[in-house]
Amino acid sequence: MFAFVNGVLSSGTSRFITYELGMGDDEKLRDIFNVALVSHIGLAFIVFILAESAGVWFINTQLVFPPERTLAVNVVYQLSVLTLMLQFTQLPYTATIIAHEKMNVYAYVGLLDVGLKLLMILLLNLNRSLDNLILYAILIFCVQVITLVIYRIYCLRHYQESHWRLSKDKQKYKDIFSYAGWDVIGSLCVITQGQGVNILLNIYFGPVVNAARAICYQVEGAFNQLTGNFMTALTPQIVKSYAKNEIDDMLELIKDGSKYGFFLLAVFLIPVMYKIDYVLNLWLIDVPAQTALFVLIILTNTMIRVIARPVISGVHATGRIKRLDIYAGGIGLMPLPLIWVLFEKGFAAHYAFWVILLWGVFANIAEIIIFKVELPEFQVIDYCISVYGRCFIVAAGVLFIDNILLDFFANQFLSVCLYFALTFALNASIVFMLGFNRRQRGKILNVLYGRLKQLL
Repeated sequence: MFAFVNGVLSSGTSRFITYELGMGDDEKLRDIFNVALVSHIGLAFIVFILAESAGVWFINTQLVFPPERTLAVNVVYQLSVLTLMLQFTQLPYTATIIAHEKMNVYAYVGLLDVGLKLLMILLLNLNRSLDNLILYAILIFCVQVITLVIYRIYCLRHYQESHWRLSKDKQKYKDIFSYAGWDVIGSLCVITQGQGVNILLNIYFGPVVNAARAICYQVEGAFNQLTGNFMTALTPQIVKSYAKNEIDDMLELIKDGSKYGFFLLAVFLIPVMYKIDYVLNLWLIDVPAQTALFVLIILTNTMIRVIARPVISGVHATGRIKRLDIYAGGIGLMPLPLIWVLFEKGFAAHYAFWVILLWGVFANIAEIIIFKVELPEFQVIDYCISVYGRCFIVAAGVLFIDNILLDFFANQFLSVCLYFALTFALNASIVFMLGFNRRQRGKILNVLYGRLKQLL
């Protein structure tokens, strides 16, 4: 919950580091990095004080959990706070790697992270002495420390700007905090729809519904990671194009990023949505009530919101984020009180997710309008036809094919695997034929031909 401050600064840090890198001023780049690092360390200390005072009180007096689990809850909380402190001080290093577009490093550490977590699960299965929940928190903390050390060593060896030098440039501190200050509203939106709704579900429906929600967001997290790495690579290009005043290239990147993020999800996500009941039962055995419905609504919202992410990156590239955070962020704050009222009136838990889905639609519209205001060169009609038109056609084709094939494959392991293999291939073909124009298809074929030629 306290991590929203980290999210606020992460946006500002990434933007400023990438912008200065695009401008090619090494001295300013080093100053920005060190200003960001000092800012993160200072805020880490402030959040630590809040977490150990108000946070401890809230955990032990307001949340609902079995009394015999009090020790486990508090141990997990303390380790979560320590992990958060590390994440605060880590962010400038991660932002530097992304700004330099060293995605191979980012990918290798990501693979290591996944491998360590797999090992962690094996250790949990072998554990016979410690409480598994406590051991889980300890292992998560250890994984965080390992990845942190790797990132820092890499940055110190490869990027001169990441070496410590206390910057006393008050204007730079002011610029970053001013930028981050407006982003607070946007981050509060993330908190209210994440932890805020989670707390309401806990209070009104208890831990079982929390478990169902946690599962559906874990599924969403897997698909967000699929597109997240793509968006992580795209954002520095958008910011650098703006820094060099290459506006047309920037707008093309935004259009392509919006489409490609949606296409990537359409290929893999829609077949999973059709078979979600089987997947959940295979994964969990005992599936909490309403989990499948929660997952379907959240994944639909994920597909809607992925289209908007490059547009948000475009607004951040301009540095003029006041309107985005006031208006789009303001819309994002509305679901929590509305959900609260619905729960007070006796509505079921799934209405919370329908409200969040409705927010996703309005947020996309608001962000397009705001981007047009901040960058007049942005053509709204052209963007909507090019992006939403293509996405709608692709989605219709994928839904039609996947639904037809559904009747030919029973809910058995081998049959479901064949369904996924076939639909993934057909969905990719639909994206290729309907999602790209002739020029783009030609480029893709040339790249594939070149790779095949190299392989042979």
